[in-house]
Amino acid sequence: MNLPWLKEAGSQFIRQLQAGRQPHAVLLSGPAGLGKLDLARSMSAALLCLQPQSGTATELNALACGRCRSCQFFAGGAHPDFRLVTFAPKKNSEELSTVITVDQVRDLISSMQLTNGLSPRKVALIHPAEAMNRNAANALLKTLEEPAGAAVLLLVSHDASRLSATIRSRCQALHLRPPSRQETLQWLQESRGVTAEDAQLALQASAGSPLHADQLARAGRVEEFRRITQQLQRITGDSEAIGAAYDQLFQLDPAELWRWLSVASAEKVRGLHGVGAGAPEPAASRQVQQQFAGLYRAANHNRSLVATPVRKDLLLRDWLIQWSATTGS
Repeated sequence: MNLPWLKEAGSQFIRQLQAGRQPHAVLLSGPAGLGKLDLARSMSAALLCLQPQSGTATELNALACGRCRSCQFFAGGAHPDFRLVTFAPKKNSEELSTVITVDQVRDLISSMQLTNGLSPRKVALIHPAEAMNRNAANALLKTLEEPAGAAVLLLVSHDASRLSATIRSRCQALHLRPPSRQETLQWLQESRGVTAEDAQLALQASAGSPLHADQLARAGRVEEFRRITQQLQRITGDSEAIGAAYDQLFQLDPAELWRWLSVASAEKVRGLHGVGAGAPEPAASRQVQQQFAGLYRAANHNRSLVATPVRKDLLLRDWLIQWSATTGS
């Protein structure tokens, strides 16, 4: 997928590879939904390629030849010199762990000390890097400082502040920033074929994440968010419309519903501060701003209760009553 906001990062990588200045450890950080993992995979393929087009390529996706044995093995997910370290299934369970453990990192270190099987270097990709527990992060430090042979480590992080300063200091930082709202809307419409109205709603529903917005639009889920915004508009200052709105919204997936109610609340707060997607709303009292901020926090809290026995119907009715009262003040 061609992601224009990653072009500069890709160009920087190409320049380093062409100049023979490829760092042994790179930390790719930035908000979720930018394509950092795709970028790291493209980097990995280029580093492992037996016939890289480093002298002529101007786009990162074109850097790996795509034809050699290395590229074929990488595309098939069976490259002997590549390791992906991410969430693993829990013991005796299909459920994935929420941390990257020290055993996973030690296994990675051992594998990187072996002789290369195919490519001129080994590549390890850790994602998300902030999921490493303290012991795992500490075990990685020496390898980051003195990698074995021609090894490159790529760390992908949604929140680099959760990584220790010692980890960050041993990596070349490559921070990726999201494109502007206008750039994202243009990409959705011109490159992904999304209508202007759906692009606006998808971007709002995704809280500004371009890839998530694209996924929502392609899955036809923009209509669900449109239904939510319409129902919230109907109950604005009108408590008598709450019953009908509740009947419509309670049918939606509760986790997604609360996430989108959180997004709607955040957008309202931004609008009250004059930084929302549309025209700034009339000046609001500090009390009203605090009320919408409270609705935002409540939506996030209620989302965390989805898997519990708490009465979901009461939570939703109470939240809608508060929204109606706040928008009517």
